Amino acid sequence: MKVIKRDGTYVDFDVNRVTGAVNKAFKAVEGTVKLEASSRIGEMVESEAVSKEQISVEEIQDLVIQYLKRTGYEDTAKAYAQYRQARDLARIKRGELYKISNDIIRVKNMDLLRENANLNGESFSGKMSRIGSEYAKWMATSFVLPELLNEAVKEGYVYVHDLDQYALGTTNCIFIPFGRLLEKGFNTGNGSVRPPQSIMTAMALIAIIFQSQQNSQFGGVSGNKIDWDLAPYVGKSFRKHFLKGLKYLGEGKSKQGLDMPDEELVMDNHLLKERYPRTYAFAYEETVNETKQAAESLIHNLNTMSSRAGGQIPFTSLNYGMCTSTEGRLVSHALLEATIKGLGSGETPIFPQHIFQCKHGVNQAEGDPNYDLFLKAIECSSQRLYPNFVNVDASFNLPYYNPEDPDTIIATMGCRTRTISDRFGRNRLSGKGNLSFNTINLVRLGIEHGIATHQRNNPDMEGFFQSLDYYMKIAVEGLIHRYHIQANQPAKASDFMMREGVWEGGEQLALDDKVGGLLKHGSLALGFIGLAECLKALTGSHHGENEQARALGLDIIKRMRAYCDEMSEQYNLNFSLFATPAEGLSGKFTKMDKSEYGCIPGVTDREYYTNSFHIPVYYPIAAFQKIKYEAPFHNLCNAGAISYVELDGNARQNLAAFRNIVQFALKEDIGYFSVNHPLDRCPVCNYEGIIGSSCPSCGADENQVLFHRLRRVTGYLTGSYTERFNSAKQAEVEDRVKHL
Repeated sequence: MKVIKRDGTYVDFDVNRVTGAVNKAFKAVEGTVKLEASSRIGEMVESEAVSKEQISVEEIQDLVIQYLKRTGYEDTAKAYAQYRQARDLARIKRGELYKISNDIIRVKNMDLLRENANLNGESFSGKMSRIGSEYAKWMATSFVLPELLNEAVKEGYVYVHDLDQYALGTTNCIFIPFGRLLEKGFNTGNGSVRPPQSIMTAMALIAIIFQSQQNSQFGGVSGNKIDWDLAPYVGKSFRKHFLKGLKYLGEGKSKQGLDMPDEELVMDNHLLKERYPRTYAFAYEETVNETKQAAESLIHNLNTMSSRAGGQIPFTSLNYGMCTSTEGRLVSHALLEATIKGLGSGETPIFPQHIFQCKHGVNQAEGDPNYDLFLKAIECSSQRLYPNFVNVDASFNLPYYNPEDPDTIIATMGCRTRTISDRFGRNRLSGKGNLSFNTINLVRLGIEHGIATHQRNNPDMEGFFQSLDYYMKIAVEGLIHRYHIQANQPAKASDFMMREGVWEGGEQLALDDKVGGLLKHGSLALGFIGLAECLKALTGSHHGENEQARALGLDIIKRMRAYCDEMSEQYNLNFSLFATPAEGLSGKFTKMDKSEYGCIPGVTDREYYTNSFHIPVYYPIAAFQKIKYEAPFHNLCNAGAISYVELDGNARQNLAAFRNIVQFALKEDIGYFSVNHPLDRCPVCNYEGIIGSSCPSCGADENQVLFHRLRRVTGYLTGSYTERFNSAKQAEVEDRVKHL
């Protein structure tokens, strides 16, 4: 008979260990050992245990307590149980889980509490959320991750994103089919919702759908064509206001109503405007006002509904700019105007992340039907950091675009995730998303095979690529392992997402049906971080410094993309390459590499590694040059990428220059682009602009007042207050130079 110890190992059963422990309990309670009684209890335990092939230490202890009580030694049984509990607690305090919880409760590790800048990790609920998250990570690394992946993570070669969700089989992000949900109505699980009959109601339901969906996943939620999705409800509001105006103004031949069909009651109907001018003007004005109020309400809702622990709100994005109908254009105008106006005291909204879809012939030149919207987007971005700009005309996006199907217009999550291509033919966006991603630490590979830490004149590129192939294989096998966990989940685990068909086809599944047949349309992403530091370690220069480094950088990323394409064929799944945003990962790899390899100039001498393929934030370079150097990488990163430039505080005073930079980036085939500029806020007088050590409006001093300094860092951290950033991201913000 074998005994299972607490560490999982097996030993032979030894009755002497039982009697010895019982004697210690007797001596503690009665001051002397009782050899006969302890021997009898040992025999009783052994007699019970031998009927089993194996027994745990805990089960043996339970039997000891049981037989002590049966033989009349209640006090000794109680003492034995108390001693056992004390030993268990001492053992727990020496363990990793206790340290994690204690660090969070006692606020001993601020970076742990600041992994997510949109979460107040120091709040009660934020701490509770973090404890649960860290426990789930421990479970995953201790019992779930494949052995080679676990080793690669511990050694600093690979990072598993959202590790706390791994064992649960949760999926990452999704583009929500708002048009379909609004048209048919939906059920939140607590009650059903009818299709809206006005734009005000429709925008209110957008927020509810966002809130409901984010509880079915761990990542971002996005609308890929919100102007198209909401246009019908602007039309419903217009018809409502028109009929109301017709009744009260008494205009037209028919006092009973209108002598034209309902479908002709649209805002761009010139005949309607000619025949009923006063009624039309009334309805138009009322509809515009209602749409503006609805947009303002939506943005306020998306910044105030703290539906996740720690005051965390859903990570929302809205893509728009391509719908040319009067109704769709009004939606875009209203969203931009509400964002420019700001929140209650004029604050810049953190969410939703606005993304303007740019397309020649639609909004890129004078004469295009939505060119005014593009100019409005430029104005809004210059003031509020939003919107970002996604390039429909990019060489890797345009082939998927069908002018007859707005669901094929390229859209992105705010963080940069792109999921339009699908080897199973669903080359449209809504109703699917990314499933998970793992990131390769390119810097460590560069250090191990470069000139920075070795006495060699040239890097060992053969060894580098062999190591890269090895860790890509481990990372991809980890994605496959996680995919099987996700695919094996029942539809009821995703609740709203599957029941309401947010993930396309989910509404057709029974509660216990597995979701694997649907998840195959999602993407699995292999990411990378620190290309700049990797090149510096390999050759002594990064890709902002010379052409040779740029060529090598492209070769590295091309190899990674080719591997993803090869894995897509091998596994018949949608593998793609992701330009990883740093966010919570920032600083993790750096600490490990600096500890092992020391401080290497240009490599490990800062607290962070550079975001994906970006030119380092501290390297002085002109904006147009930075765009040119980073543009070729966008075509390779089919899971998503972003580039941005850093401007000074005069961005809002020079809209023409701002527009030229954006359009230059689009022309260079960049897929997703944004412009950074400082945006500070004084909490005393609500002044917003550039604030030094004192507010230029009211004179408040930074020694007495905590100025809110909003910066775009990566992905969804855009617009967050920097005091919530972890130390590595704060260091990156401090290092940034302006691209003039």
